Amino acid sequence: MKAALLKAYGGVDQFEIGDLPIPQPAAGEVLIKIAASAVHPFDLILRQGFMAQYIPLPLPAVLGGDAAGTVVELGQGVTGLAVGDRVVADFAANGKGAHAEYGVVPATSIAKLPAELSFEEGASLVKAGLTGRQTVEALGVKPGDRVLVSGGLGAVGRAALQYLKQIGATPVAGVRPERLGEARELADEALDITVPPTSATFDRAISAAGPVAGNLIRHVRDGGKVVSIVPVPKDVNPGNRVSIHELYHRTDAAMLGDVLDAGARGVLVVPIAQTLPLNQLGAAHEAVASGAQGKVVLRH
Repeated sequence: MKAALLKAYGGVDQFEIGDLPIPQPAAGEVLIKIAASAVHPFDLILRQGFMAQYIPLPLPAVLGGDAAGTVVELGQGVTGLAVGDRVVADFAANGKGAHAEYGVVPATSIAKLPAELSFEEGASLVKAGLTGRQTVEALGVKPGDRVLVSGGLGAVGRAALQYLKQIGATPVAGVRPERLGEARELADEALDITVPPTSATFDRAISAAGPVAGNLIRHVRDGGKVVSIVPVPKDVNPGNRVSIHELYHRTDAAMLGDVLDAGARGVLVVPIAQTLPLNQLGAAHEAVASGAQGKVVLRH
């Protein structure tokens, strides 16, 4: 099968299209013919080797954590799925990822793709949808709560804002000043997150944009809680006056099914900024690095 291979850690020039054997599903696993995969910002960190100490990749490696495609073979013991099913899959960061013609994942990382969604749309919702929902759940949000989300127009931020609306909370998007109008179309309120506030008015917040973590925390009252998907510098929370929980996405097939259902109903939308062929993975990484306004998706 054709695959986009990362030959060595470094720049996008380390990608090349090569041939690999089609993987075979073990017990509890599923083989998928991949139709579309999405590029996640974490892929750029993996490519550059910044996580090599913690997640060493077997080079040459196949990156890509978010995919959609069709089931072609079931491993022993897999139930609830059939050959021919349209599905999405949440691939692990293990160097055997989704930027290839075929991929194998545990059945517990797969959900069926509703007919209302294309393969490209399905791939765009996987980690963004799961992570956005998990940040809200980690905060313990209740209906009526007012929650600030920095990076509110990024993929995870959008998913969080839309899920907050679904559960009856009041989402507030923290964005750059030039994007306030766009943010107000998505959230109940929006504010300029680049400006430190004069007072703290939130008990709960989600940090999805690292450079403004200090301003976000200044918006939170003493004893409040922040869930962050990006590292938070220790010096922005003197005296640990707010509780900070750094969250790393977890795979969850049932939750992924709920995310896709929300997408099919139109209550979760993550825009696709660009769609490229698999052999342009390097250009896709460059688009993400340059701040593409939406997901960058590869068509296989």
